[in-house]
Amino acid sequence: MIPDIPLFAQEKAEDILSFIKDCEMRYFKPGEHICRQGEYDETCNIILEGAAHVLIKLEGTAAKKKIPLEPGQIFGEMAAFTGNPRTADIVASTPVTILNINKNMLFNMLDRFASVKAKLDQIYRERALSTLLLTIPIFAGVSQKILDELALKVMLHSYNTGDIIFRQGDDAEGLYLVRYGFVKVAEHGKDGQEKVLAYLKEGHYFGEMALLVAGGKRMATVSAINRVELIRIAREEFEELTKNHPAMLANIRKIVEKRKERSASIGKDELLKNKLSSVISSGIIQAKAILIMDVTKCVQCDNCVNACAALHGGKSRLARKGSMFNHFLLIPTSCRHCADPKCMSNCPTGAISRDLAGEIYHKDFCIGCGSCAKNCQYGNITLDVVSENDGENNGVSLLWRLRSRFVAKETGDNGAADPGAAKPERFVFPGDREMVQRPDEERLPGDRNMVASKPAAKKGKKAATRRKAVKCDMCRSYAIIGCVYHCPTGAARRVDPAEFFSDITSVG
Repeated sequence: MIPDIPLFAQEKAEDILSFIKDCEMRYFKPGEHICRQGEYDETCNIILEGAAHVLIKLEGTAAKKKIPLEPGQIFGEMAAFTGNPRTADIVASTPVTILNINKNMLFNMLDRFASVKAKLDQIYRERALSTLLLTIPIFAGVSQKILDELALKVMLHSYNTGDIIFRQGDDAEGLYLVRYGFVKVAEHGKDGQEKVLAYLKEGHYFGEMALLVAGGKRMATVSAINRVELIRIAREEFEELTKNHPAMLANIRKIVEKRKERSASIGKDELLKNKLSSVISSGIIQAKAILIMDVTKCVQCDNCVNACAALHGGKSRLARKGSMFNHFLLIPTSCRHCADPKCMSNCPTGAISRDLAGEIYHKDFCIGCGSCAKNCQYGNITLDVVSENDGENNGVSLLWRLRSRFVAKETGDNGAADPGAAKPERFVFPGDREMVQRPDEERLPGDRNMVASKPAAKKGKKAATRRKAVKCDMCRSYAIIGCVYHCPTGAARRVDPAEFFSDITSVG
């Protein structure tokens, strides 16, 4: 069976068998979903026996395109690499046996077996690379045909934590795109002191500045923060593209000028230079969403804490204390919804999960074992005794009073009616439910773009209590993020740290 899989064809069967002996075998019946579009599942799969098919929704219609998958074919590798949601439904066509390979084992396999990496890189070129190039701003206006040809010429490189991608002063040999992981960009002065300029993640690019001049030298050192996969476009290919597409060259020059201005402004701010390095040491840069508070705007009203309590059974999940960045920014103790969440590993019941928006939450059947709390390296998960209908609480009235006080002028709402009384299904305990899109025109500051929808539990029944892991779930059951929505001064915000701290998004 294993020797028949094309991915392993050039390796010794016994070597592959010894490597994958701990992988999980999964079985599915005809018509059963192997994975669903939008789910977070950082594993890749190989069909050992049987057949399946990919269902891709056709834009503008309810119809779906059906692509067959046969024994030996691999799928899900992109979600495993990037940590992004599944991009399509995979359904069993016949009784099917799947080899399930987790993210860590996949990376170990790439490091150990060169032919496996080469095959997966080829699959990536065919399935996704030209689409990624299309999303990069500097390629705006370049035809899909040219990008398809470029995808076959670029080099794919892997780096481990701490590896140097290039050093300040090196000859510029190409342009780099981040396929997966995070990189650090830093300058080194004559005294050897490091000045961090930027942190870049998937979808960012770097290295174009030095390519604009003949014999250009790198102006900074770029290194890998964690496991990094990069796409390199050689200088020759870059020069040919810019020669044939003058608009592309003009666009790059405009971007470079903006980056130089930002770099100069960072250089003048000694405090900012010194503090940027703390972003790496604290792990903040690898989070999906962090809560930040501008202490120059905070009036200590406690609305953020009270709103959190009102939405979570009277118990706030927000502590307005944490690390300080620069002289004005507080990063409170609150779940960061990490890109690579350690808390989700080793949960015995699978109760900790991710929803379609990438937010990490506990399902209703959490048994309070504490495994996730132990694995969270930032101390953002605690164990508490909670009510079974925790989300259905008397705090809604308090929340509505806060809303009436601070947003009535903005919305024109006189606060006469409590929406919790009119629509109790909006205020429910976090768990599995349908996510409903909110139109942009209906959103106010602090609103979510997705809101959970599920009928509330019947009232009149005394709620049982039990031990459960609790953490910030970004108010996923509600139409708002409570702490942000009810901040009267705008001091509290949820941000993507890679975007927020990336003062420079390209570098020579």
